Amino acid sequence: MDSVSITGEPAPAGPPAAGAALFRLEGAGYAVGGTRILSPLDLAIPAGRFVALLGHNGSGKSPLLSMLARQIEPSEGEIAFAGEPVRSYGTRDFARRVGWLPQHPPEAANMTVAEVARLGRYPWRGAFARHRQEDFRAVADALDQVGLAHMAERAMTSLSGGERQRAWLAMLLAQEPSCLLLDEPTAALDLKHQIEVLRLLRDLGERRDLTIVMAIHDVGMALRFADHLIALKHGRPVFDGAPQALTEPGILSEIFDLPIATVRPQESGPTVVYPL
Repeated sequence: MDSVSITGEPAPAGPPAAGAALFRLEGAGYAVGGTRILSPLDLAIPAGRFVALLGHNGSGKSPLLSMLARQIEPSEGEIAFAGEPVRSYGTRDFARRVGWLPQHPPEAANMTVAEVARLGRYPWRGAFARHRQEDFRAVADALDQVGLAHMAERAMTSLSGGERQRAWLAMLLAQEPSCLLLDEPTAALDLKHQIEVLRLLRDLGERRDLTIVMAIHDVGMALRFADHLIALKHGRPVFDGAPQALTEPGILSEIFDLPIATVRPQESGPTVVYPL
């Protein structure tokens, strides 16, 4: 029997079991005007994991996320989601499964937090259909989970950077996907708000059984919060595995062309990454 969404409507079939491939790329590459951005990639992105994409500027992190999100089409090869070609999904059907947040979301200058969160109901209601009580409950639940229920009627322009990111995350949660694709969601945040957003993402992933794929520059934060890492260099994958393996001597230095060392001051504490 098919599962149902919070609105009582049929929900998409569930994602693969944790650890199995949610996205699979087979020779998927990307080029623009003869310039190679991503070499043909063979990658399996595991379901139910918090996956961090690492790499230098221009390594291909954003194009890879954009291909996964169907914002751009691969120039070659195939991408599958939950065992089916991504191109085989209808737009709204795919949006019920995958939530996408670009590095620079729209300004939303004339919108409240609740109005932004309600955008997440588009895959279930369309652009012009009237929202039902079930939709408002889904939005209220999303705002509660990101800690913005008390700011629902606040203007987006009145929020801090961290609060705005939480509002966009509420939109994605109201969308009820099984996977979130996030392009550097902490790039414009100070250290305190970076940690808050990453801790929130990790907690949401665990509570809602989400797959999260996130581009991030801060290696230390990736090691602290993610449970699977993929590193790109000049459009090619150079690491794909567990965070602890990335701290082995020489791997980070090879990825970033810079002498890098790591230390773990406390056995159960986070790893500190620093250039030499």
